[in-house]
Amino acid sequence: MEANSRPLMRIFEPTVCYQIPLFQRPYVWRREGNWQPLWDDFERLLDQALGGHMLRPHFLGAVVLEQVFNATGWVQLRQVIDGQQRFTTLQLLLIAVRDLCRSLDSKRYFERFESLVSNRAAMVDNPEEVYKLLPTNFDRKAYAQVHQAGSPQALLAQLQEEGEAVDREQGIVGAYLYFHEQLGAWLQQPVAERPYLDPEDRLEALWAVAQKGLQCVVIELGEHDEAQVIFETLNARGTQLLPADLIKNLLFRRAQSEGDDIDELYRTHWAQFDGEFWREEIRQGRESRPRIDVFIRHFLTLAMRRDVRFVHIFDEYKHYVQYTDDWRSCLIGEAVSAREHLALLSSYAEHFREFASPEPGSHLARFLNRLDALDTSTIQPLLLLCSQHLRPQQEDEFEAILNVLESFLFRRMICGLTSKNYHRPFLDLIRHLENQGSITVRAVEQFLLASEGEGARFPTDADLKRAILDHPLYQWWPQYRVRAVLEALDGALGNAESEPDNPSSALAIEHILPQKWDEHWPVPKALHKNPQGKQAFTEQRDRLKHTLGNLTLVAGSLNPTLSRSPWEVKKAELLKCSTQNLSRDLHDAEAWSEQEILARGQVLADVACVLWPYPAGEREAS
Repeated sequence: MEANSRPLMRIFEPTVCYQIPLFQRPYVWRREGNWQPLWDDFERLLDQALGGHMLRPHFLGAVVLEQVFNATGWVQLRQVIDGQQRFTTLQLLLIAVRDLCRSLDSKRYFERFESLVSNRAAMVDNPEEVYKLLPTNFDRKAYAQVHQAGSPQALLAQLQEEGEAVDREQGIVGAYLYFHEQLGAWLQQPVAERPYLDPEDRLEALWAVAQKGLQCVVIELGEHDEAQVIFETLNARGTQLLPADLIKNLLFRRAQSEGDDIDELYRTHWAQFDGEFWREEIRQGRESRPRIDVFIRHFLTLAMRRDVRFVHIFDEYKHYVQYTDDWRSCLIGEAVSAREHLALLSSYAEHFREFASPEPGSHLARFLNRLDALDTSTIQPLLLLCSQHLRPQQEDEFEAILNVLESFLFRRMICGLTSKNYHRPFLDLIRHLENQGSITVRAVEQFLLASEGEGARFPTDADLKRAILDHPLYQWWPQYRVRAVLEALDGALGNAESEPDNPSSALAIEHILPQKWDEHWPVPKALHKNPQGKQAFTEQRDRLKHTLGNLTLVAGSLNPTLSRSPWEVKKAELLKCSTQNLSRDLHDAEAWSEQEILARGQVLADVACVLWPYPAGEREAS
């Protein structure tokens, strides 16, 4: 390994092509935090050059390069192992300078800067080697557009013609436009020491900075240096790599060493993961994580049959690939080569992607909508396994399993049983299915029914009915969870297809007996002289008012005054504001008290037992 400090001119002037391996992440540097600090450093050096001061070299950090053997060509090839974001940004800055020279009709400086961003056509055998830098497949088109356009105006016109959006805050195009704009502004700024500057003087300053001012430490790997180890060690510098980026690098380097066609592998199995969908951050508990890392965590949890934490995703995946014999499973899928590992990942990714956008109105959409209310993602590895094996050929079996899982989860939630450490019973279920050698709804039912203890038992009908009648769920849960249960019950009371895939917060939860009931819903006079009886009555009412039997859904929300009105007034308002099935039984109610709450609660409990059934043939007497 050799390390040397070199100015930009010495790095980019030779006939060389710096290749960003396709298995590295796309270009992610942004205006704030990346381009702007680089421009500030660059502008400070320009001001020194224009002011006649000695240029003090400014170091931009290190890049790690690995030589690539080029048997026939004149162009030296280097792979950028680390520092690709920096290298790409510097090339975009130099392209912007080149185009500035073109706009000023300076042939001399145009040719100088052209030599830093392009190799002479006569020297290249492969058309792509004309570029001093060859980005990843994901960024290659945008980079070529920037390199060839010649000006921001021509670039924007081309992008508009092709219907491509322009993001000025990030990306290849955004970086080029930013630097060209900054150069244009700098060109107009007065310099106190030299009030009569002409454009040629400014171009000379630009060339001086490229010759001497900006420098990088270039680390050239030797034949026996391990590029993958160095890449992992250096990944904490700059913009933090995602675990998925490290996994990508690991698998494609392995594929390269196995002699596989990495371009074809990338197109077939990985290209999708470099898109915005997989990089988008989604909520996981109290934090947000890139969707691809969430997926890989669930996949690893399934493949290794143990809970994998986010901070350990890459280390665990590396262990999974290295000791693949430890995780062999005909049910989950087996992989030895890099190609097999990539194929397995992309296969499961299709199901995970569908989970994010299921077909509207489908059984899966309704299940996932309800699952959101539970705030648990520990079931995802099991869902991936079931979806991978049963769909689309056994869609009915898959939907039957969803029904059992939904019943298990919602019964436990309503009964107030803990959801802590849910990963344990679901991992045990995955192992059970693996031992069975197949996935059936009966196997899932039998396992869940055999589970014991408060952390895993399947509540009976008696448990569920008791909870619905007695538990003040409105006090215990966040409103979105109460709303999800009420919407599900409402759908079961009428047309289940009317339940939305995405619940609307426009449906408000309304207490039929108001939360503040004292004024128009008084304590019975018979208890006024019985303090203990009055207290017991008040405590019971304050508990029952928060049970499901006293809750309904209305469009919007009632005026607080109307909400606390006497029953005759409130009933009319409720019927006017709610067309929900939940409110149908209010038509015939002449009064609303504890008796009506319990009676309605019993009706809803019976509906819940049908909506979320206990597995057939095992039902306890309720």
